Amino acid sequence: MKNRDLKVSDLGEKKLIERIAKKSKNFDFNHKKGLNSYIGDDAALIDFSNTSINEKYYLVATSDLLIQKHHFPIQMSYFQMGWKSVTVNVSDIAAMGAIPTGILISLAIPQNLSLKSFDEIINGILEACNYYKIPLIGGDTNQADQIIISGTALGKVEHKNSKMKYGFKNGDKIAVTGQLGLAALGFEILKEKNQEIIKMLTEKHLENKENISNIINLSIEKALNPSAKLNEGINLSEIASSSTDITDGLASELYELFDADKSFNKNSNLGIRVYEDKISKEPLFKEMNILSKILNKDIFELIFHIGEDFELLFTFNDKIEDIDKLLKKVNFFIIGEINNSNRVEIEYSNGKVEKLSSKGYEHFSNVS
Repeated sequence: MKNRDLKVSDLGEKKLIERIAKKSKNFDFNHKKGLNSYIGDDAALIDFSNTSINEKYYLVATSDLLIQKHHFPIQMSYFQMGWKSVTVNVSDIAAMGAIPTGILISLAIPQNLSLKSFDEIINGILEACNYYKIPLIGGDTNQADQIIISGTALGKVEHKNSKMKYGFKNGDKIAVTGQLGLAALGFEILKEKNQEIIKMLTEKHLENKENISNIINLSIEKALNPSAKLNEGINLSEIASSSTDITDGLASELYELFDADKSFNKNSNLGIRVYEDKISKEPLFKEMNILSKILNKDIFELIFHIGEDFELLFTFNDKIEDIDKLLKKVNFFIIGEINNSNRVEIEYSNGKVEKLSSKGYEHFSNVS
């Protein structure tokens, strides 16, 4: 029987694990120092005695679970599923300012999944591991009615550079590492009913047709092939006062920072203000807004409520020493600042200030 006709049930769990181990040997990350185990072991042994990890470092650990019907759009390939399962974990490592040291991936799959599809998932996992230079050090396999991928990533970070969701002070700037809303727009574009609408209505915007086409491609790429801001997180660890990754929408992540500060200091009256004007000045906003209107969507709803951008949201003091030199290493946009309002709020273009809903951007102003 040819490989493309085989099902995962034809091999069984042990042979599938052997298959993963064999494939991983071809990647550079598999030969990283300090790994005293192989993928088939019951657990991973990471030897810190011969590495730079010592009493100055934290071991960082994070875990994310992805379920096919909730986290993988039907247009997403098996390779992209594997890639995303690594990216979501590395994104959490990046938000802590850490360097990844290893990842465990557990995979539950339907019995009738083709071996070709299984291999594509594994190839996506391995290519992502290679891209982020994070060794695949173990995991588990099991049977399920749909594809479920659980990742647990490990990393290291110096105590002085570790980043939490709290730690900001009054006057700190709030910034993001990239364009917000692209992934959410991509998910909308991918909906079948929207394909013809876009094709037909973009003709009305001929002067921006090339730019709009580029945004369509960028949005779909962002939705199907997310990328963790690992290098940005490492560079920002030197200057950021707090940090988190944007996976659930900007509003949700702003409240994550706000709530973390309150948990850390119950007497804190610190608040957060973001500006409609600053967000709408991001480079791709104009074309994104045109596309959103074509799809009968509000661009701010996509930015504040949908998420999946995997950009970093961080705070920093713009008056600290060497700030200009450090920030040249990272592309970012300032969207607000920390104040003493004791709430999360937004200032509209007309100067009106309102509390921002944690569930999303509820009171929208017109954006031309």
